[in-house]
Amino acid sequence: MIEGESILCFAPERWQHIWRNRHQIMSRLAQRNRVLFVEPRPYLRNVLRDVRRGRVGLSDLRQPLVTHIQDNLWVYHPPLYVPISGRFPLGAALRWLRETQMKGVMRRLGFSAPILWLYRPHMVDVIGRFGEKLVIYHIVDEYAAYEAEFTAVYSDARREQVEQAERALAARADLVIVTSESLLERKKAFNPNTHWVPNAVDYAAFARVADENPPPPADVASLPAPVIGYVGAINEKLDYDLLRQVAETYSQGSLILVGPVDLRLDFSGLQKISLPNVHLLGAKPVTEVPRYVHACQVCLMPYKRNEWTAHINPLKLYEYLASGRPVVSTAIPAVRGYEDIISVADSPESFCQQIGVALAEDEAEARRARMALAAQNTWEMRVARIGELVNLTLLHKGV
Repeated sequence: MIEGESILCFAPERWQHIWRNRHQIMSRLAQRNRVLFVEPRPYLRNVLRDVRRGRVGLSDLRQPLVTHIQDNLWVYHPPLYVPISGRFPLGAALRWLRETQMKGVMRRLGFSAPILWLYRPHMVDVIGRFGEKLVIYHIVDEYAAYEAEFTAVYSDARREQVEQAERALAARADLVIVTSESLLERKKAFNPNTHWVPNAVDYAAFARVADENPPPPADVASLPAPVIGYVGAINEKLDYDLLRQVAETYSQGSLILVGPVDLRLDFSGLQKISLPNVHLLGAKPVTEVPRYVHACQVCLMPYKRNEWTAHINPLKLYEYLASGRPVVSTAIPAVRGYEDIISVADSPESFCQQIGVALAEDEAEARRARMALAAQNTWEMRVARIGELVNLTLLHKGV
């Protein structure tokens, strides 16, 4: 277990975004350490674009820089007036000002010699800037493949840039953590101190709802049964042709999609599922997510099978299992070894058929088995393992 450390986490999304593994990990590390969760740094081109569109006002520029979330955990939102810019000398001046302000925040909070925790390849530029004792690079995706999914946004050259940045960051990190076995195989060549720590679940939160069996949330309660659902980010990973086939097959029931819509998404995907029984319910607070999962009679993992999804380790797999609900997934690598407890389909026809089987099952014994498996994959267990790796790395460095 890590204790008494200062942790500086540069996150790729805001604290109030859909909770991912960094939110879960940092909230638990804050029980025995001081954590500063740094939200994404603004880019000059985005700030200028928003100003032109009237989306940025003085109130945005005056918002507090540091927000206290819980004991020992603070969220820092970099001010918009010090954005990242590649232009010289403006970029260098803004970087100096941005880092000066950040160091001032760290002094006020009593942070010194922090553990620097990074989640994206482009964050390599912060290494060595804050007097850190340890650098951790936490990889949750094959980022180059992720960029390739958004070809309408990024050029082909972007992939090589991402790959080069990742190699540089992994080589400079003291510890690299990956969330899937396939990522371990790919990344250990960049750094010998690379370890696989899968994602997990807040088991107590989901199991409590499963045991209490509350009524569905208001926006689900009146929907026709069966309620078949996906709870998570709505982005390019999802197979919208498959979802349309599900909605058409179970046209008398309801297909709910719960989560934020990625603004980079090709909206033709959403147009494919614009059917009367498909309901996009939007993002929900993390405390409400277990109720929405519990409201589904069958939970879906309707992922495309491509290079991106070949390396993911979805949190929702463990969350669905902790709720006790039956799960139907496409045949992505992340579900290998779970075929005896979830339904895995290798075709759209099989996927829809497996949903019907799951709806008809007597789930008492199966529910207990799913929850028992989830109980072996908690965030507390994962954070303990990460703590072991951090302490061993510190010992090796002689810190």
